[in-house]
Amino acid sequence: MKILTRMITREVLISSVFVLIALVALFAFFDLIGQAGDIGSQYSILEAFVLTALVLPTRCYEVLPIAAMLGAVFTLAKLASNSEFTVMRVAGLSPWRLCSMLMIPGFVLVSVAYMMGEFIAPPSQQLAKEFKLDLSGRSFTGKGFDSGIWVRDVQRNEAGEPESIGFVNVKSLKPGVAAFDWEIFLFNKEEELTSIIRAKKGVYTDESGWILENVTKQSIPNIPKNSFQPTEESVQITQHSSMVLGKSLDRNIFGLMMVKPENMSMRDLQQYISHLQDNGQQSRQYETALWNKAFYPIAILVMLVLAMPFAYLNSRSGGIAIKIFCGIMVGIAFYALNNLFAFMSVLHNAPPVITAMLPSVVMLSLAVAVMYWVESR
Repeated sequence: MKILTRMITREVLISSVFVLIALVALFAFFDLIGQAGDIGSQYSILEAFVLTALVLPTRCYEVLPIAAMLGAVFTLAKLASNSEFTVMRVAGLSPWRLCSMLMIPGFVLVSVAYMMGEFIAPPSQQLAKEFKLDLSGRSFTGKGFDSGIWVRDVQRNEAGEPESIGFVNVKSLKPGVAAFDWEIFLFNKEEELTSIIRAKKGVYTDESGWILENVTKQSIPNIPKNSFQPTEESVQITQHSSMVLGKSLDRNIFGLMMVKPENMSMRDLQQYISHLQDNGQQSRQYETALWNKAFYPIAILVMLVLAMPFAYLNSRSGGIAIKIFCGIMVGIAFYALNNLFAFMSVLHNAPPVITAMLPSVVMLSLAVAVMYWVESR
């Protein structure tokens, strides 16, 4: 059995790699075609190839479960077509034993998926975003917001109690360089507007935090709530060449907002979720992305189990091509199901951990049902 285990592990891994290369090449082709409108006007064909290459780690991470299943389907279908799998069953190979054999290449691919999704794909995706901004000569202005990037910043005292609440608006951003056109609305703990700060540019330093340049500060007089009495106090306007905002606003927050939640690493997601929760903001979308990142690589094991019934179908039930086609359909169904449950978590307030697990649970139930049907024939 050790020889069979090594053989199946080797064949599944080799087949999965070839399928992964084919799928990623197909996605790379579509990514390149999608840039046709910018090639020649904003950047060259060579730079388009570089942008496409930077997105490839994300594509690898996304299609790895499907590639693992198709690689296993091809391997098992080939063994079945040559009657080698029949010989294995006669020699005492049980479904549980076959499942344990498939788990060995499965754990290898799960480790690769976690490494790809945590350490390679997220920085590569952000680098692609920054590279495209540099080529176009533009700055990042926020996803879908004409007003720019908005961040809520709560400044606390030594006891951890909030002293002031700031709503920070940045019109544009060059990651790692600076943020431009700042507008900060500061409120006290009674939620009364105290001042408005505008600055042309802000740069982060390790010593002092954010340093704003060309600052205009408007100090708003304190008017009690529900008061209709006129006041003689006026708005005080002061000009400053620079102003230290401090480190209460993390330097990485703006950079994290450049990348979609599903393309962020679990470490960055945890950091941003903590920031949102500390500032009393909704974090469900990022919690959903975090749990999806945690469970998505484990789906590789489920997809390998789902490939097992294809080995028990003889050649009269369909050739390798038909089995590969069925495997592709199952992979597409899993990908659609995973996205569907992710949207359900955000739109219907379903628990993120449950919606992240459900696609794998559904596919595992399907695999068990099909295996039961195959064995009971």
